[in-house]
Amino acid sequence: MGRWLNKLFMIHCTLFISVALLSCANKQTPQDDYTVSGTITGLADSTVLVLTPISHDREQPLAEAVVQDGKFEFTGQREFPIMVRLSVKDSWGGQAFMLENADITINGEAETKSREGDETPTVNFSNIKISGSPLTDKLLGYLARRDSLDILYDQFHQRNKEGQELMMQARASKDPAKIKAAEENESWKAFAADEHQFFQTVEDTFTGIINENKDTYWGPMMAIYLYSYFTAEQKDLFNSFPKEVQDSYYGQKMKDEIFPAGMEGSPAKQFNVKGDDGKVLSLKQLSEGKKVVLIDFWASWCAPCRKEIPNVKAQYALYKDKGFQVVSISIDKKEADWRKALAEEKLEWPNFLDTEGAADLYNVRSIPAMYLVDAESQTLIATGDDARGENLAKKLAELFK
Repeated sequence: MGRWLNKLFMIHCTLFISVALLSCANKQTPQDDYTVSGTITGLADSTVLVLTPISHDREQPLAEAVVQDGKFEFTGQREFPIMVRLSVKDSWGGQAFMLENADITINGEAETKSREGDETPTVNFSNIKISGSPLTDKLLGYLARRDSLDILYDQFHQRNKEGQELMMQARASKDPAKIKAAEENESWKAFAADEHQFFQTVEDTFTGIINENKDTYWGPMMAIYLYSYFTAEQKDLFNSFPKEVQDSYYGQKMKDEIFPAGMEGSPAKQFNVKGDDGKVLSLKQLSEGKKVVLIDFWASWCAPCRKEIPNVKAQYALYKDKGFQVVSISIDKKEADWRKALAEEKLEWPNFLDTEGAADLYNVRSIPAMYLVDAESQTLIATGDDARGENLAKKLAELFK
């Protein structure tokens, strides 16, 4: 009996070891490089395809591939997955997917179209099939939810043609009575109600996708994809991500856009500007002997910038003798335009044309961009809307009380 038990035990052990060895042999180790290849019909030989990161920044292509007989191939390595767009070089259009270390196949069709008044052609990709990338499978599910909104948009506009046409004619007439009558018309009210519901659906869809991914880099990545740009309104969204997500590649991109010069309390970035005498000055030098410095990025052509100037003048008059300094930096491309605006506005504080890249250092994407700095510690006190208008007046009143 014992001999049978021992023999049975040995058989089981042999089978277990064999299965384990087979399992180990079949187990695939993660790749440390990627290959993206396939066939896109409709593209001429020698067409250059590029893989470009998708973000709100002006990204440069990661890789290029030349098309031959419709076939292409990219190879490389990724330290971490990233969302990219496959497109024809120097054209609009393309196909989004996740670039990860895997063998990825992309097949489909392309059609090139020219738009009137636009020298850059548009290349539309269609019937695209992507395989070999599990992360792309996940991404395409979210993109389908986003694309479904386009269908809803077309539907409610088609449904409410009468109301839109009525309002368009009324506004074209510039007759207040006709505009008021159009606003009270039932067809316009129906359009307005549908439009409100549509944008609520958009917000619910976007929020839903982001919330499903709050605990990973997919949260800020999808926020970047879904929203064309970020404003101070997205501060709460960013702050809702865990720290490890905020510190991720996409978290940092989102942070740099919402807090372009850094968060309040963080060190102010030390820029250089050049005066008319050719002398280069730093923020620290411009802050000497002062208590608070307002950095104002503006331009002659920026109406909101110039609308803000009277408020800044009023605050400067109140606190300049108490240690308040203003430093205005224009991003005008033409020096003559800047100097003409200076003569018109009669600004009393230091003014500079941005020839040293200060706006880039502060990630200025829109103007006016204003930053309130503690002159001694060189840290940010307030940024964006918190450093403009009534908020600026309130903050300075607190600092100089």
